[in-house]
Amino acid sequence: MATYGDESFVREAEGFMAAGRSHPCTCGDTSCPLNPNNPRNRERGRGCDACIRKNLALQEIPSCFFNKVGSIEGWDDFSFAGFVRFCLEHGVGQG
Repeated sequence: MATYGDESFVREAEGFMAAGRSHPCTCGDTSCPLNPNNPRNRERGRGCDACIRKNLALQEIPSCFFNKVGSIEGWDDFSFAGFVRFCLEHGVGQG
C-alpha cells in the first residue's frame, strides 16, 4: 500500500490528476454533493469526511470500498451485511 512520500503514491496521485480527479475516490457519482471529486468540493479541497459521516449515519459502507472489491453495477445493498455478501460473492475472504 502506498504511503505519503512513496514513489507509488506519487504515481497514483499523478494518475488521478490525469483522469481529471484530484482525489482517489472511486465513486463515479461526481454530481453527489459529498463526492470529493465533485467540482465544487474539489475547488474547496474537501475530502471524504462528509461521505463517510453520511454512510456511518445510515449504517452503510461507502461505495469506494465496494469498488475496490469489484464492479457495483446493479448492486443496491450498501449496508454492512451487504458488503459482507458482496465480498463473499467476489471471493474475498475465502482463502
